Amino acid sequence: MKKILFLLSISFLLFFEPPIIQAQQKQVVSKTFTNPLRRGADPFVIKHEGKYYTIWSNGNGFTVTESRFLTKFEKEEAVWTPPANAWNSFNHWAPEIHPINGKWYIYYAASVHKGAPYFAQRAGVLEAETPFGPYEDKGMFYTGNDPQTKKDNYWSIDMTVLQLKGKYYAIWSGWDALHDHHDVDQYLYIAEMINPWTLGKRVLLSKPELEWEKGDHIALLEGPQILEHNDDVFILYSTRGSWTEHYKMGQLRLKSGDHDPLDPDSWVKFTTPLFQGNAKVFGVGHASVTTSPDDKEHWIYYHSKLGLQGGWSNRYIFLQKFNFDENGDPYIGAAQGSGEMLRPSGEIEIEKMD
Repeated sequence: MKKILFLLSISFLLFFEPPIIQAQQKQVVSKTFTNPLRRGADPFVIKHEGKYYTIWSNGNGFTVTESRFLTKFEKEEAVWTPPANAWNSFNHWAPEIHPINGKWYIYYAASVHKGAPYFAQRAGVLEAETPFGPYEDKGMFYTGNDPQTKKDNYWSIDMTVLQLKGKYYAIWSGWDALHDHHDVDQYLYIAEMINPWTLGKRVLLSKPELEWEKGDHIALLEGPQILEHNDDVFILYSTRGSWTEHYKMGQLRLKSGDHDPLDPDSWVKFTTPLFQGNAKVFGVGHASVTTSPDDKEHWIYYHSKLGLQGGWSNRYIFLQKFNFDENGDPYIGAAQGSGEMLRPSGEIEIEKMD
């Protein structure tokens, strides 16, 4: 009889752990995460009402994620599939997702034909009531020189959005004219947004003119992203070939909030790179920036190659913490690449509450 009671007591403990033991197990939360986070390129993240939203091209449209954490996804859904035989059926590049005036917008580049040559890339926008859709196609942006007649719509990719003093501005990478090939220098342009799917007249903002911005068969500036810190506004951009280990980042700084962002003279270009690869990190770029869950830290969300080979097919997504120097300028430091890092501040506390 004693043996039976002993076995029953052991079984009870196995199936019904005391609450104290359960609580202790629940609090065992990893303090680190591992880079890279996933395979991919052109990463975009935005923080909205305490949650992070990311988006990427999934091979046949776009996938959106939602999470309380920077280092992992809690919800992931395919939200849009392109139409057949349309201007945006193929080559879906660098999507971004933005909440504007109570709705959600996806900005992206696409083409009427599949693959190279890439001379048909144009910027477009989708609209929805929620980040997970359903999305309505609001069409192609006009990014040429004559928004009145809309004559000669020029090549455009990597569109992002700046909100400043109640106005919205689109910033993108584009060409100065029409071409029937893709070996063309790329410049940064800016235009005021009449509404989330219509632009005013474009303004040439910046060209690749510094020596470290050159060196490939084309000179390019692309992947513009907005960084706001205190009263300062920056445009972070990528330069050199995204398929090479030379990919790196530069920055423009708005002289003050009173300066007109449509005036190129309102922006100061920094003469040295902001962020670049090294002997172990083979190029960095097309990054977005955000803060930790508790807003105490700043993080950059970028892509890099895992080796010198592979071109566009060997890119992965990384996170790295950064700070600001005594002048208020962002300081990222050396690219750390693969490996374990401490999780963003506030993540562990959120997970322990679950």
